[in-house]
Amino acid sequence: MSITTTSMPFWKEYPERDSEWVRQYPTKHVMVTEEEVFPPKPMGVYMHIPFCNRLCFSCPYIKFQTERDLTLAYLDALKAEITNYANRPYIQDHRITLGYIGGGTPTSLTAQQLDDLLGHLHNSFDFAPDADFSIETTPIDITERKAKVLLERGVRRISLGVQTFVEEELKNLGRPSDPEMLKASIRLLQDSGFENINIDLMHGINGQTMEGWEHSLDVAIELGVTCVSFYTYMEFAQVSTKRRKLPPVPDREVVDDMFFFAADKLTKNGFLGYYGDCFAKPGFQPKYGETSWSEDIPIIPLGPTATGHLREHWYFNEPDIGRYVQTVREGRLPISMGRHIPKPEAIRRSMVLGVKAGRVNRERFMRLHGVDFMEMFADEISDLVEKGLVEVTDDGIEVTGPKGWYYLDNISKAFYSPEFRRYPQHLGADITGFISPQRSLPLAIVNGDSQGGCHDC
Repeated sequence: MSITTTSMPFWKEYPERDSEWVRQYPTKHVMVTEEEVFPPKPMGVYMHIPFCNRLCFSCPYIKFQTERDLTLAYLDALKAEITNYANRPYIQDHRITLGYIGGGTPTSLTAQQLDDLLGHLHNSFDFAPDADFSIETTPIDITERKAKVLLERGVRRISLGVQTFVEEELKNLGRPSDPEMLKASIRLLQDSGFENINIDLMHGINGQTMEGWEHSLDVAIELGVTCVSFYTYMEFAQVSTKRRKLPPVPDREVVDDMFFFAADKLTKNGFLGYYGDCFAKPGFQPKYGETSWSEDIPIIPLGPTATGHLREHWYFNEPDIGRYVQTVREGRLPISMGRHIPKPEAIRRSMVLGVKAGRVNRERFMRLHGVDFMEMFADEISDLVEKGLVEVTDDGIEVTGPKGWYYLDNISKAFYSPEFRRYPQHLGADITGFISPQRSLPLAIVNGDSQGGCHDC
C-alpha cells in the first residue's frame, strides 16, 4: 500500500501551508561514529639515518662513519624535528599509514637508540595499527636484540643489503666475504618473526659471471625471502677500480642479459615485478613507494637530505649535517630546496611516479585529480603501447614485463611536462652543489664547541 503525502502531517503540498520548520537535510539518519565524521587522512614518513659502521666505497649516498658524539647530537636533533612536525595542526589531522627508514644504515644505531628513536616517533604521531613500515639494514649490523626492538616498534618489513652470495664477488665489493654469515642473518630475521624480508642483490660486479649471478638468485629463492631487488653495480666500477686492483666488470650486454635472466627466473618462481628491478611475492610489495606515489599521500621528511611531499610542495631537507642540527636546534624545519606543485604538475607527478610503481588505476586517478589520464595522455600511452612497453587493462595501464621493467625510467619520463623534459633530477647527494661554501657550518657546533674546522658534506 502506497503512502500519500496527505497522510503525513509533517508534509504539505502548496498551496496548503506546511507547518514543519525545515532546519536540516537530509531527513533520514543512520548511526554515525566519530571516525566517520573526522577520518584521519593517510600520511607517510621517511626518516634518514646517515651513519654506517662500515663505509662502502661504491655507495653514492651521504653518510658518515658512526661516531658517538655526532650520533648523539644527530639523534637529539632528529627527535626535535619530529616534535616540530607533530605540533603542527596539519600533521595532527593525519594518520601515519606507511613509512621507510633509510640511510646510511639505520641499524648502525644501538638497540637502545633504535628503541628510543622509534618510541619517540610513535608517541609523536598518530600511527595506524597496521602501518606498513620498512627499514634498511646490513647482515653485519642486525642482531637478535635489534630485530626484537624493530618488531616491537611496528617495523614489519626489513630490507637487507646482501649484494651477492658469491665469496669472490663479496671481496671485490670490499664487504665481509662469508656467504654463510649472510644466510645466517636472513634466518635470524625469519626466526625473530619478520615475515616480509627483502634482499638487495647487485649485477655487474667486478669479476661477476652469469653463473655467479644465477647462484645468488637461487640462494635467495631457497632461503624463502619475500622480495628481491637488484641493482646495477657497474656504474661505480670506475671509482672502485681506481682504489683497488680489481677484475673488470662484465660487458654491458652481459649485464643486460643478467637483468632479463633475473626477471624471468623470479617471475617463474612466483615473484611479481614492480619498480622495474624489484620483485615480490604476492601481497608483500612495499606500500611506501607504490601507495604514496600513485595516491599522492603526503610524506614527512626527517633528517638531512630526506625528501618529502607536504602541502603541495616537494622538497629536500638540508644536506649538511652540521647545519641540519643547528637549524633544528633553532626550532625551525630544515627545509633546503624544493618546488611548489601546481595542479597540472601534480597530475603529471601521479603519472610519472604511478608508472614507476608499475601501474596506474584509472578510477583512483579520476577520484584524486578529476581527470581521465587515458584521455589526457592518449598520445603518450598510444606510443608506449605501440612500443610494447605498457598495456591497457580494464583498470588502467600496466607496465609490460620484462621489456617495460627494463625501460621503466624511459616510460616514466614520457609524462614529464615540457618544462622539466631533459632536465636532471636532484638526489640527496647532489644538492650540496646548490649550497654556497658560506652556508657550511663548523662541525664543532654539532659537538657543542665554539671552535673547530668546517664540515662539508
